[in-house]
Amino acid sequence: MLFVLVLTSVSSFSQKKWSLQSCIEYAVQNNVQIKQAALYEKIAANNTLQSGLNLLPTINSGANYNFSFGNSIDPTTYTFVNSNSQSLTTNLNANLTLINGFQKINTIYRNIAEQEAAKFDKENSVNNTVLQLTNFFLQVLLNKELLKTTEKQIDLSETQLNRAKSQAKSGTLAETGLFEFEAQLARDKASMIQAKNNVTISLLQLKLALQLNDSIDFDIESPSIAENMAVNFETLNASDIYKTAVYNQPSIKSAQAKVASAIFTRKVALGSLSPTISANFSMSDNYFNKATRIVSVVPYVTEPVGFNDQFKNNFSKVVGFNFSLPILAGWSRMNNIANSKIQQQIRTLELDNQKNRLRQDIQQAYNNAKAAQESYIANDKSAAAARKSFDVYQKRFDVGLANTFELQQARTNLLRAESQLIQAKYTYVLDLKILDFYLGKPIRLQ
Repeated sequence: MLFVLVLTSVSSFSQKKWSLQSCIEYAVQNNVQIKQAALYEKIAANNTLQSGLNLLPTINSGANYNFSFGNSIDPTTYTFVNSNSQSLTTNLNANLTLINGFQKINTIYRNIAEQEAAKFDKENSVNNTVLQLTNFFLQVLLNKELLKTTEKQIDLSETQLNRAKSQAKSGTLAETGLFEFEAQLARDKASMIQAKNNVTISLLQLKLALQLNDSIDFDIESPSIAENMAVNFETLNASDIYKTAVYNQPSIKSAQAKVASAIFTRKVALGSLSPTISANFSMSDNYFNKATRIVSVVPYVTEPVGFNDQFKNNFSKVVGFNFSLPILAGWSRMNNIANSKIQQQIRTLELDNQKNRLRQDIQQAYNNAKAAQESYIANDKSAAAARKSFDVYQKRFDVGLANTFELQQARTNLLRAESQLIQAKYTYVLDLKILDFYLGKPIRLQ
């Protein structure tokens, strides 16, 4: 499964907050690992193209122009000439393989399989990046929501402190109780500073994952996470998810393509035992500046042969066939066949290993999501109970039926319950998105 995204330059994001979708779009275009995977895919495509072009005949042409000093051989008559001379030879050769054990055909199929594997490797790199960014993005949202919780606690502490000051003036609250509210406000402000630092650190992690420049002012949108996160794990099971994922995960497709490549590699090795038959064609011509022809026998008279006449008279064409039968080459061909069989077995085992790993990852993700759902429901109930408890203690404190320690204890329990609920919520969201990923669904937060 590959997320198909619209590529966008960083300049379009520099003036606005980044959404998860925009983070993914930017990473797909600029992530170094994805770029490397894309380059490997291009290399594989070039290899496939070249293996197809290798079916064409090979054609070469050449020319030799020589100066000879002293004795030389006339290439037109093969006689000695006792003088300085010049010669020009041109040729054109073509060779076409007719039979070679289908080695070239199987090489094409092997390279097609390798190209497929490279394409799926790139898709797998994209998917891994998407999951990583989703994790970092949700961590930022989690820390931002925890920061809002600390800000609410400060507002509550300030309200309680103002109320305590009024009670202290009226004599209904001891001065030590007032100090406790002041101390609680100070602790809340310290917690807020830590929460701000956590937001900054998580934003930095996301920014580094995107490989953005330091000069970019980076922040993210805060989408409203859907509150209805109920999943029926009775109807959705890990086995069904695996059956879907094994057909859409690029890591599995890549391993399958590599098995196919190994099969064709073995066929290429077997083809090396086959005889090779090829057809060849050549044309040649030459010129010798000392070439002469007889004009008269008696008396014996010769004259130089011109360039045009020599090229016309010396032109030759040859068509032939070559047959080659491999007999013995230090047992290298047999070793190549044996190694190619072993390589096929290795890649088959790698495919099995990928499937087993996928099954384990899905089972783990399924169990995590199921446990996260239970944790989220339990923490939701705990937060609701803590909220009611705090409201009761606040009312009891206002009428003097509860002391400062009891009120602060209820308040601490509420803060802890709300923080745990927020963490459980985002853990559950991330686990659900991982299951969506294995089911082939695009990752969205809204």
